[in-house]
Amino acid sequence: MPKCFQIMNESVLRDFFLGRVQPAALAADIRGSIKLLTAVEAAVEIEDMHDEFAITCPMLVSLCDAVLSGYFPADGLRVIGFALVASDAFAWEDDLISEVVNHWSCPEINYPLTPENIERFRNWLSGAEPYPARPRPGERQKEGRLVSVTRKVAVLGQRSQKRN
Repeated sequence: MPKCFQIMNESVLRDFFLGRVQPAALAADIRGSIKLLTAVEAAVEIEDMHDEFAITCPMLVSLCDAVLSGYFPADGLRVIGFALVASDAFAWEDDLISEVVNHWSCPEINYPLTPENIERFRNWLSGAEPYPARPRPGERQKEGRLVSVTRKVAVLGQRSQKRN
């Protein structure tokens, strides 16, 4: 695999959630961190944090707001969703957060990252709209076709600069 990734830093995402980093800085951090390897396979290079950090619904609402305001690219939610799902450092206890970050990490399955769907995620996370009921088993079964595979390329140690 070519070593031409930009490195996504979990600490920058944490700092965005804490209000220490602006959406533009978060967008710059994730830009180029996902690489399509084949028509269905992608990889994301991520530098892990050492400490655990708890995610809340309002933190994810702030990401939705950044997208809806035009300060953060909608497709950046795919990288962030995947990074949160693949992380050992980020944690949450809310099932709704699990649903939303999984939707973000694989938008080709249920909810493409359109402005309408970002608004929908925001409404679910803020409690303005209830999360829809899941289909009953077998109700939405599709043929067993592989849609996408994303894998994490872990980066060891702390780095202050990205590499090209």
